Amino acid sequence: MQSVKTALAIVATLVGVGCASATIPTEQLASAEASVRAAHELGADSVPRAQLHLKLAQEQVTQARKLAEDGDQERASLVLTRARADADLALALTREATAHKALESASPKPLASQPASTGSSTVTTAVSSAP
Repeated sequence: MQSVKTALAIVATLVGVGCASATIPTEQLASAEASVRAAHELGADSVPRAQLHLKLAQEQVTQARKLAEDGDQERASLVLTRARADADLALALTREATAHKALESASPKPLASQPASTGSSTVTTAVSSAP
């Protein structure tokens, strides 16, 4: 009787752990999707270095959904971790490009070279003599 109770307790624990791990990809999915959305809204599509990472993140989110539907929660979790990293990188690259554009537009343009003066300037000083 004691072994049956122990076995039931182990099974209940395993089922509980299994259910808990099934929710992890859902939370990770929401987080990865939020990062993808943020990168997209910030303009990662228009930054060549960020485009690739945004595309990878979107593909990985799709792959993770399929893995989760197929019951492979562990692989889905790993793929979502990669997706989040790629989306965050796309976001960072987009912010960097935006900062560079702002810096370029804010920095003064170099002055056009001015021809050197050929004449010499003479300084005339008026000296008054005291009576």
